[in-house]
Amino acid sequence: MSGDDFITAKECKCACALIECYVTKDGVMLKQLNQSIESELKAYCQKWLCHLSQHNFEHALDLVTVPNNDGTRWGEMEIRKAIFDYYEGGSEFNIENTDIAFCTPEFMECNDGRYLFGFYFPVNGEITDLTVEFEFSWVKDGELSATINGIHVL
Repeated sequence: MSGDDFITAKECKCACALIECYVTKDGVMLKQLNQSIESELKAYCQKWLCHLSQHNFEHALDLVTVPNNDGTRWGEMEIRKAIFDYYEGGSEFNIENTDIAFCTPEFMECNDGRYLFGFYFPVNGEITDLTVEFEFSWVKDGELSATINGIHVL
């Protein structure tokens, strides 16, 4: 990575206080800054939720650095469809920037080194039964990619 590819936290659309982001030929990558990976990933997911609550789907999508195993990269269309299906056709919704601590967060470290971070999706003033599951995988030393495995009712 050349110095020109590095983006400081101030410049990066997808930065949060605990994780630096930078652009590579493969897209935006995350770089761990401290030892508490669970709190870093929670802050990252909170930033994603914040973008959605501001109707900024483009910046939220910037945080989903790679497609999931099904080839899906959860952007505006996929998120709207999941919420539309949940409310059985209701088209009006408002995603809330509720502190993820109140959304029954779950953190899991997998045997292969991946991390899963999930929480209930806060929509229309309630904590719904919709679960958002992020997956973070090590790309190389200190660098993670991020994807959303799904947004669905468990």
